[in-house]
Amino acid sequence: MIFLRPFNINDKNRLYEIKSNPLNFNKKFTNFDTTNVTIESIENFILNIINETNAIRLAICIKPNNILIGCITIGEINYIKSCCEIHIYIDINYQSKGYGKSSLECLIEYIHNILKLKTIKLKVHKEHVKAFFLYKKLGFVNTNKINNEFIDMHLKI
Repeated sequence: MIFLRPFNINDKNRLYEIKSNPLNFNKKFTNFDTTNVTIESIENFILNIINETNAIRLAICIKPNNILIGCITIGEINYIKSCCEIHIYIDINYQSKGYGKSSLECLIEYIHNILKLKTIKLKVHKEHVKAFFLYKKLGFVNTNKINNEFIDMHLKI
């Protein structure tokens, strides 16, 4: 069972483990560079989250031990156009166990019921088949636009 919560400074070591591990970020699917990750950059990341105005970043945790397994982000929030973009990453040791699907379902419910937005957008690499079909299962639609090998998808809620 997963739950989403705000990050806090006590997450820095676990978040460092996740973000510094190159196995968590397939170079084919993301341009995130794990070689630049330091404890200091993680501390700054967590502290900067507090001041973000157009994004909400949440820790993905599993019960009962509150183990941090990833991050899910609502970004580019636009209340006028009633839309946002989402991003997710999960520690490789916790992938393919349904945690991504559960996290996305929680986030979609939050976006719909709390933020009252109508459209959720995302980008998925054209070769990331598992993610593509997960998003389709959740109701996301392929917009048939590809930007730099990434497929644009959206969900109307």
